Amino acid sequence: MEKTVEGLLDGLLKVTQRLEEVVSVKGSEPEEWLSLLDERENLILQIQKHELASESLSFSQKQQLEQIYEINQRLIPKMDVRKQAVQKQLNNLQRTKLAMNSYNEDGPNCYGAFFDRKK
Repeated sequence: MEKTVEGLLDGLLKVTQRLEEVVSVKGSEPEEWLSLLDERENLILQIQKHELASESLSFSQKQQLEQIYEINQRLIPKMDVRKQAVQKQLNNLQRTKLAMNSYNEDGPNCYGAFFDRKK
C-alpha cells in the first residue's frame, strides 16, 4: 500500500511531536525514544523513495518540513543532555565497581571493616 507524500509528512510531523513530548518528560524511558526514532526513520525512508525535489513540494508540505526541522533543533540538545547524564551515571557505577573489586579481592576483613593493603 503506497502512501502519499502528504500523508507521510503528516505522520512524520506527528511522530516528531510525540517524540518531543516524550523526551521532555523528565523520567522518560530511552526505549520509548528508540521506538519513536525507529518509526520516524521508517517514515523518512518511505518519503525518500518518492525522490522529492524541493520544487515539487507544496507550501503546506514545506511548512511541515520546517516544523519538523525546528522540533529537531530543540530535541537534539535535550537528548544530548540526557545522554551525558546517563554516561555520567555509567562512569560512576564503573568507578564504584572497580573500587569494590580492588578492596574485596583477597584482603582480610573483619565484620565489615577492611584492611587496606594497597598502600
